[in-house]
Amino acid sequence: MAPSQERSGQEADSAEPLGVVQNVEPSGPGGLAALQQLAGPGVSGISPAAVMALQRSAGNQAAGRAIAGAAGGRQLQRDLLDDIGNAVGDAFDARTDEERLDAEEELEDFRNESYEPLEDNAPSSDVGLFDAACDMRAGTMTITLKVGYNFVAGDPTKVSAGFRPEEFQWAPAEQTEWKTRYMRDVGAMWSAQFTIRSIKPHWDAMTVATTVNVVEDTSDPHFTLTVAKYPPDAGMVQSSICPPGYHHDSASGNCAANTDAADESGTGELDSNDMRPEQKLDWGNPTVQIPFTEGSSALGPAGSGALAPIITQVAGVPNAHVELTGHASSTHRAGQTADQGAIDNMDLARQRTAAVRAALIAGGASADQILVRNVGEENAGPELDWCRVDAQVGTQEMQNPGLHETGHMLGSDDEYPQTGAGAGTAVAADYDAMIQSQTGDVVLRGRNSDAMSLGSTVRRWNYAAFTEALERMTGETEWTL
Repeated sequence: MAPSQERSGQEADSAEPLGVVQNVEPSGPGGLAALQQLAGPGVSGISPAAVMALQRSAGNQAAGRAIAGAAGGRQLQRDLLDDIGNAVGDAFDARTDEERLDAEEELEDFRNESYEPLEDNAPSSDVGLFDAACDMRAGTMTITLKVGYNFVAGDPTKVSAGFRPEEFQWAPAEQTEWKTRYMRDVGAMWSAQFTIRSIKPHWDAMTVATTVNVVEDTSDPHFTLTVAKYPPDAGMVQSSICPPGYHHDSASGNCAANTDAADESGTGELDSNDMRPEQKLDWGNPTVQIPFTEGSSALGPAGSGALAPIITQVAGVPNAHVELTGHASSTHRAGQTADQGAIDNMDLARQRTAAVRAALIAGGASADQILVRNVGEENAGPELDWCRVDAQVGTQEMQNPGLHETGHMLGSDDEYPQTGAGAGTAVAADYDAMIQSQTGDVVLRGRNSDAMSLGSTVRRWNYAAFTEALERMTGETEWTL
């Protein structure tokens, strides 16, 4: 008897390494067990252990008859043979389109892997700090920004005189409302703007959707936001972010290194109005003066006539908006203190903008197209021409300053012109390097609708910090947006 025929079923049961089992003849007594080793467990729903046990006790023919007679019969047998053939072809790189099939198997392994989340991830832009987690089976990545809140009274000297002192104090419900809106609006603006896609050959199916969440964390925040309270119709107060490892220094007014070198958290200084829109791209547009008589908030014929073209420009024009600025002359009633006179004049300015706003809405404008800012008697004289409301129409994209500042917390730097870095110059060096590494884009400073300039449009390069985080978690570097 030939040596190959003298091998027993027990000998065939021993698991030989790949490269050795190829010497076993598939038609011989050990053939089915060897092929089952290559095919792996659970082929076509048939237990390899059961098949091999039958093969050892009764031979290959009996095993074949059992497979053929199982539920599904011939189809199960064909499936089993197909799976075994695929496994053999895979082992010896003998399949048609082997490169694609190998890549798809590699992708399946990649998707099934669990990846360690990133804690306190610092983007290479040298701004921003966040946690990141991914699920490649689901094709998702979650960016988590941990924020602590410090609500403080506003500084009346930073806005126009005439607002009442209590308007600079937070009520508990107002704090809750501000936090809720902030967390909601950050998620809405920064989540799901771009899909991250693999560019690895034959990995086209690998896409990643990104969600950005803000959670409150006072014990170990990435950033602590100090939010000052101001009247809702006061002018805008400057806001800023200090990067990880730095904090706002009240003495110098600048960002200073944290006292504890191990403290990587950053800080932000915002105000209660930073979640409202600002016409930043339309600053400087012509204004129309809507006159009032002295001491009055009634919109007379002259005021209505001046307002008519504004209504035409705004009503029924979805991308148009108008900012109303309420004024009053500096005249005070006899016997009033300066503070009380300023309060009365601010009240009058507010009543005037309310009258103009009502006329705009009656004319067909929507409430969300109208922005109201009141300055009262600021810079005014006693002349009657200070008894007015200024109306400035804008048509360009607006910006919520708080959402722009959050872009820094997520790894993006400023893209608008600055002193010493005018329009057409490159953005900050570390930010530029991260963008080019992740997207290949070259970003130049300008006054435009970019979220990190003066608008609210998130650009694909603003996701560079997210693709970088994905690389760090998975070890894969071939991604695009």
